[in-house]
Amino acid sequence: MIFDGKGLKCPLAFVKAKQGLMKNKSKEFLFDDEISLYNFTSYLDNQNILYQSIELDDCVKIKVVGDKV
Repeated sequence: MIFDGKGLKCPLAFVKAKQGLMKNKSKEFLFDDEISLYNFTSYLDNQNILYQSIELDDCVKIKVVGDKV
């Protein structure tokens, strides 16, 4: 399932993305708000969760790929 946070601003986009991650419903996340993107990737880094960041035309896609070893 893909979390589509386009059009949502922080903190709503960050909170909803984090909820989707914690409930194991989402592994891919779309953001067009720089603050939400920064907060979410910082959260992933702090939790030692590996991810890929892919720049798309209208947003950035974050794909969770697993935990750091």
